[in-house]
Parts: sequence; C-alpha cells; structure tokens
Amino acid sequence: MYLHPHFAFHRRALVALLLLAGAASGARAQVPAAVEHPWYVGVLGGTSFGQATFSSITEHTVYWGAQGGLFGGYRFNPVLSLELSARYGGQAQAALDCCNYWLSAAGERFMAPVLDEKGWYYSSLLTHTQWGKAALQVNLDLIGLFAKRSRWSLDLSPQIAAVTTRTSLTTPDSQARDAGRTYARQWHLGLGGQVSLEYRIADRVGVALYGGITHLTGERFDNIPVHLHQTNLLWDAGLKLSVHMGKPRRPSRDALAAAEAARLAEEAEAQRLLQAQDEAEKLARAKEEEACLAADAASRAEAERLAREQAEREAAAQMEQAFRTPIPTIWFANDSAQIDDAFLPSLEEVLDILRQYPAFKLEIHAYSSRTGSQAYNEQLSEQRMEAIRSWFAERGIAPERLARAYFHGIDYNAPTETEARRADLQFVK
Repeated sequence: MYLHPHFAFHRRALVALLLLAGAASGARAQVPAAVEHPWYVGVLGGTSFGQATFSSITEHTVYWGAQGGLFGGYRFNPVLSLELSARYGGQAQAALDCCNYWLSAAGERFMAPVLDEKGWYYSSLLTHTQWGKAALQVNLDLIGLFAKRSRWSLDLSPQIAAVTTRTSLTTPDSQARDAGRTYARQWHLGLGGQVSLEYRIADRVGVALYGGITHLTGERFDNIPVHLHQTNLLWDAGLKLSVHMGKPRRPSRDALAAAEAARLAEEAEAQRLLQAQDEAEKLARAKEEEACLAADAASRAEAERLAREQAEREAAAQMEQAFRTPIPTIWFANDSAQIDDAFLPSLEEVLDILRQYPAFKLEIHAYSSRTGSQAYNEQLSEQRMEAIRSWFAERGIAPERLARAYFHGIDYNAPTETEARRADLQFVK
C-alpha cells in the first residue's frame, strides 16, 4: 500500500514519540544525568475555590478564598519526582440562580418556606468551608524530557490526598453565623492533579506558579442537600517557593553501562524501524510507479483504440461518399465505339476510386441510337461496352471487378438520337 508523504512523516514522528515515551518511563535511555540537588522543601500559598451544591463562583460574584502550606519532595532524575504536601485553606460558597430553594434549620430542602419552622432561602445563605489536605503526587517534568539542565520545569502531577472539611452556614449580612449551624467535620478521599511551571532563580532556589483541582469522595463538603449539582470539587492556585538541597546523586558505573546499553539498543531499534519504513516506502513507490505505468499503457491503448475507431469511421464515411460519387455519362459519336478524349478525365477519376477501394466493382451499361438495323446497333453497343471495359482492364483493374457489363442495343426511351449513343457507369459492391 502506498504511503502518502504526510503519512510517512507521521510514521517517523510516531517512532520518535515511542522512543521518547520509553525514555520517560524511568531511568532514561541516555546516560543518566546527575540530579544536582535531589531533595527540596518549600512553602506555598494562594487562593482557593469550592463547588458542591453551592459554589465559590456564581453568576454575580466570586468568593476568593485563601490557602497555604508546606511541601517537600525528592527528584529521582531530570523527569520524575515524588512530592508530599500539607496545606490548609478556606473559602465561601453561595447558591447559583438555578437553585433558589428553602433550607430549614433542621437541614432539609423545600420548595417554599414551611409554616412555623425556622429556615432561609438558598439565595440568602453563604457556606464557609475550612479544609485541610495532605497530598502525595508524582511530578512528570515535560521540559526535562528534552533539556536536562533547563532552569524551567513544567510538571504534570497526578495527586491523591486525604482531605478534611468543616462548613458553617451564615447569611451575607451577618458575620455572627447565627443564621444556621456549624456542621461536623468530614473526611474525604481526594483524587485530582496539579500543573506547575517553575523557574530556578538561583542554583538552589525556585519559584513556581501552580494550579490544581481535587475531587472529593463522600458527602458534599458544604452539607447543603443535593438537588441539581452533583459536584464536590476544591480548586487551589498560587505560588510555590522551593529550596533544593542534598548532594548530587551520581549514577553508578553499572547504571551508566546499563543506560549506555539501553541507548545503543534504542538507537539500533530506531534505525531498524526507519530502515523497515524506508523499504516499505520504496516498495510502495515501486508499486505506485508500476500502477502508473500500467495506467498510462491502458490510457494509451484506449486512446489508440478510439483513434483507430475514429479513423475507421472516417474511412467508412469517405468510402461511402466515394461510392455515391456520380459518374458522368460517356457519350459516343454516331456509328463509333471510340472513347472521346474529352471523357478521359472522368474515367481517370473513376479509375482512382477503383484503385483506392478494392471492394468496389464497376457496372457498365452501353446503348446505341435508332440509326441502322437492330442487329447492327446491338453489335455497336457491345463494342462501346468492351471499349470502356478494356480501358479499365489495360490500367490494372481485375476482370472480375468489371464482370457486370451489359450492352442493350437501341435505347428507345432516349429523348434524342444523340443521347442514345452513350455508356452509363456506376459503382457496385
């Protein structure tokens, strides 16, 4: 099967990506680079948001929360590191426009206020959530895949966490939180991820911008009865300041040898794949060229067939036109079977047609006038017929093509004696 050039390029890119994926799976296929300061610790801080039944981001406002904490980790190689963090934060949440229900003091949701029972409309409430999170995450540095010693790092970090939340209910115009209640502390398993972009401002100091999201299992952290919204999410974003420490972790000789062997094996495999791909592309090009040649030959054969049929049609039309060509009458003098020179050009034209079209035959009808006896005139018309037939035979026309020759004697139907002394010729097939 022929490989389009763009597809061939994609095949090459795929080979490169496969090799790259193998490099990121652990110890890289190249000789391992030393991690200058594998241990790191730091502080982080920023803002936080939440969404359960209520949300920190509504149609009318955004409730900015705050969060901060500590983190530390260990970098195994320029690509992979393991990090543990602990942070504490909080934010407020309010109802969305779609959920203007009524909440009783007992924590039940209704469509409208219940008589003789204390409660509030959702739109009049705020929930204040305090949370703590201990998280373990794996950092995959995408920039480290391509540049070992770059000051920049871009980490994608899947994360698992233990999260505790505690929510209080209040109204927007009351800070005393006398509108509702403070709910019991909840524990959640958190699953999520984080993205961070770090710049190493010094050999041991880095600053990063990060953002993450955590999905909480279990009950909704704001304790508002669930109706439309099934979300249970915490977002956090901010800055991280890290300090890197520890002695460089140099690879052992065995690790260097293993990495070099792996690198050579990868290069050999990549070379094999490229050679196989080149051979497949050459074979595909050869097949395509063969198919093109076959198509060209078929096209030429078809063109020749059409040209041949056209030529045959034109030849048939020309032959039909020649067959229908009127032949002038050959007139004879009184008591003569001699062909007058004036009629020789007409006979020459007939001779050319007979030579050009071998399938044509010539039919001759000879007549005489009333002058003289009937027997004499029959003999004279025969002589006139023979004169014309002999003229063509002497010029190479086969006798069988002149076999249809007739003498009729006196032509009693001729208007004049002069018009009776003649010979009529026509082509037959």
